[in-house]
Amino acid sequence: MRRVRMAVVLMASVLAAGTLPGAQARPGLSPREAFFRRHRCKIVARLDAIHRRGPIETSRDRFIVVALRDEPMHYVQCIFQPYDTAMLCEASSGAYGPGAPGKPAFQLHPQSQAELHALHYVQTDARENFARTVILGNPADVGLAADLMLATLYDAYGAGPDSAISITAPRGGGAGCGTPTS
Repeated sequence: MRRVRMAVVLMASVLAAGTLPGAQARPGLSPREAFFRRHRCKIVARLDAIHRRGPIETSRDRFIVVALRDEPMHYVQCIFQPYDTAMLCEASSGAYGPGAPGKPAFQLHPQSQAELHALHYVQTDARENFARTVILGNPADVGLAADLMLATLYDAYGAGPDSAISITAPRGGGAGCGTPTS
């Protein structure tokens, strides 16, 4: 009887650990999927809050910046376009931020540049960020922009499943997150 009770307590603690924030990813998830699962809901919630505030004509600062917490120059930023059917997104090239005059803040590895190109970013000038437009549709599917932002951090900037991110979204408020979305 005592063994049964101990097994029940052990099983209950294992099940509870799987539902706690920051718990390890479920077995079978790739590291990339674990990273997305950990952060996607927070980004979608903020994008949705920005979207619900109204069109660009009546609501300013309708953008979001997501960066790797330990590498703030590894960021992607997106801003809603008129009518909210698209977002213009920029991925950091190192051209902006702290650095010597005329020198980038950091140099992207050629593999990172290749990953940005694979994600359909273009860079028309080496002194600018990589850019691309994300078509959200009507009604807007803000999850498309969230997925691009996470893919950029993971594929191009080397985020791992346990990487912490920072989110700046002046109009995204303290948007909460319920059950993580897939």
